[in-house]
Amino acid sequence: MLFVYLILVAISVLFYIMYVGVFSFYLMVFLITLPTVLLGINLYLSRKIKVSFASPVLQTSGQGIVHPQIKVENPTLFPVANLEIIIEHCSAVGSGSNATKIYTPILPKENQLMTLNVASLHLGSINMKIKRCRVYDILRLFKLRLRGRDNKNTLKDCVIFILPPYIRMENIVTDYTGLGIETDEYSPDKKGDDPSQIFDIHQYIEGDKPNRIHWKLSAKQDEIMVKDYSLMTTYAIHIFVNLNTNNADSYDAMISSVAAISMLLTEKNVAHTIEWFDSRSSSCESINIRDEDDHYNCMDMLIKSKTYHDEQKDIYPFYDDIDKAVCGHLIIVSEKLSDDEMHSIVNSGYASRFSFAIPFAANMQLPEPPSDNAVIIPVSRNQVAQSFNDIVF
Repeated sequence: MLFVYLILVAISVLFYIMYVGVFSFYLMVFLITLPTVLLGINLYLSRKIKVSFASPVLQTSGQGIVHPQIKVENPTLFPVANLEIIIEHCSAVGSGSNATKIYTPILPKENQLMTLNVASLHLGSINMKIKRCRVYDILRLFKLRLRGRDNKNTLKDCVIFILPPYIRMENIVTDYTGLGIETDEYSPDKKGDDPSQIFDIHQYIEGDKPNRIHWKLSAKQDEIMVKDYSLMTTYAIHIFVNLNTNNADSYDAMISSVAAISMLLTEKNVAHTIEWFDSRSSSCESINIRDEDDHYNCMDMLIKSKTYHDEQKDIYPFYDDIDKAVCGHLIIVSEKLSDDEMHSIVNSGYASRFSFAIPFAANMQLPEPPSDNAVIIPVSRNQVAQSFNDIVF
């Protein structure tokens, strides 16, 4: 456009020279002073226009499409011929970032929403940031970055979380009652053998144990009443997911596996624990799960946790904690595990059974199970349920 403008100025000068008059003079002056006027308007617009995300957090399940919205506010009386918005986006798994440019005009005295279509082939989070905005004049002679004080206080970042989809599994779940971490929690719908808590009281029926008769209540009601003791909730199945990865396909396979196993246990009313190493706090996050609310809250926290890449150590040695109580079944979900690491985990005595779920890639040679009470499960990203088809939890 600069070349076109220079041609117009040259023509106006020649027109003034050849045709002396008021009109030709005004035309030449107008074209010569036009850049100054446009620059002044652009400076004003660059301090008044605001660009921001409408929402800081969005989420979807599986490979769904998310629609983040960008809000553009123009409180001035001047229209904007072209506004350039550069959005930088990157995935939590892997490295590198990409940029997308959006060009749009803006009418005066108007607030408008621009809806984007964002789809991801992988689970995890997508971090989006409004990196730079520039306003162009109608002749595209000047481009100025938005620098207004109000614009600096707008919402510049948006995070999109891609949650794992529901995967139905029909595996058998072993009853590890009595072999788990003791807690102060009790089952709301199952009776047990813990005399410290009464689950229910009912009339005596043949086969009830005499030592469970509630003598005081029986005397008051003039009939024999029997106590049912409560069942202590024990988290006897422990799942550890290793976030030491920079491979998006492996990450998908691991998160989908953890989500599917946890939902299976939740549907079977089996309390369990999910744990992972949080690189930001350099400590382990451990979440006890009893119902669907716990499950979804845990998946939300897991997706929001950052992956990391440590070539020196395959897996965080959480099993070295001497204060940990023994559980029934320990399930390790990890992209890579050395033979020494697997032997250390099994020899820790932390569980009576061990399962190692490893994302499977083409031409990959799986290691041998370290003991008779351990099994190695190759997990396919697109066939999670089939990968665990023969496993008894």
